[in-house]
Amino acid sequence: MKRGFKASYLLAFIVFLPIVPINTTFVLARDSVYQLAQSNSNFKQLMQQGYAATKRRNYRQALQFFQQAKQLRNGDRFANSAINNVTGYIQRGRRSVIGFVPGKPGRVAAAATRGVCFQDAQLPIPLTPSDKEAQTTTAEYPTFYFYIPEAKAKVQAIEFVLRDDENIQPLYRETFKPVTQAGIVSISLPTNKPSLKTGKEYTWGFSVICDIRSRDEDLYTEGKIERSLDENLAVQLREATNPLDRAILYATAGFWEDALTIVVNLRRQRPNDREIEQYYQDLLKSVGIKEEVINKPFLPCCDATRNQQLFKNPP
Repeated sequence: MKRGFKASYLLAFIVFLPIVPINTTFVLARDSVYQLAQSNSNFKQLMQQGYAATKRRNYRQALQFFQQAKQLRNGDRFANSAINNVTGYIQRGRRSVIGFVPGKPGRVAAAATRGVCFQDAQLPIPLTPSDKEAQTTTAEYPTFYFYIPEAKAKVQAIEFVLRDDENIQPLYRETFKPVTQAGIVSISLPTNKPSLKTGKEYTWGFSVICDIRSRDEDLYTEGKIERSLDENLAVQLREATNPLDRAILYATAGFWEDALTIVVNLRRQRPNDREIEQYYQDLLKSVGIKEEVINKPFLPCCDATRNQQLFKNPP
């Protein structure tokens, strides 16, 4: 009997022995999940509060919220971008200013300068913040902006190409008639082409063609663009009815193309509005665009829906 009792007792002990560590592991995992969910919730709240303060032009309060958010998620690109940009607003010392502080400052320079079009003259300039990282946008069909100076000789064409780096064939390629004066041109990705996919980088190329028979003399520049979404920014955008508020929010989050497109469209709609003009100048100056470029007009180019096929029979 004693042996049977001892065996039964030992069996019961063995059966119930794993229960304690299993339950402990479960509790720890549950607590870990809860803490992660709480941290994510706090991060989202702080980012939304930061964007809300930015919309009110209270940049110092916005900076505090963004810094607290960064403590919860140090490597978050939107928190870091927001901190950089609102710090820039504060340093400029004006509540109404809009600006953009790229993560890696730098200008995109034109290449292949052997062409005869712009000898001893200023080269074409893309109005993008940096040449070291992808320009970000929320748009499925973004718009690209380029300054073209006055040419020494006749330009034969302008070409824009957008490539998905995973495919040989370009996503979009269009050749446009040249402009006849110095100014800024805008090129929008047409809606009948494939849209940009979220989280994917694309390479764009812009060429000023001096001689269609000798493309190695093109003036060429390129860069990258990536479509990205920020759900915390989206909350504030839905509540922002003023287009300038939306532009500031986009610029704060690092979405250059979205911010510039809003301000450019407002400038076209209200050409005599001094506030809009000031916002436009501040935005471009914040990425190093010179005043002589900023003051140039937007030229009637380059609409793919109206563009005629060029150079079917090159001279």
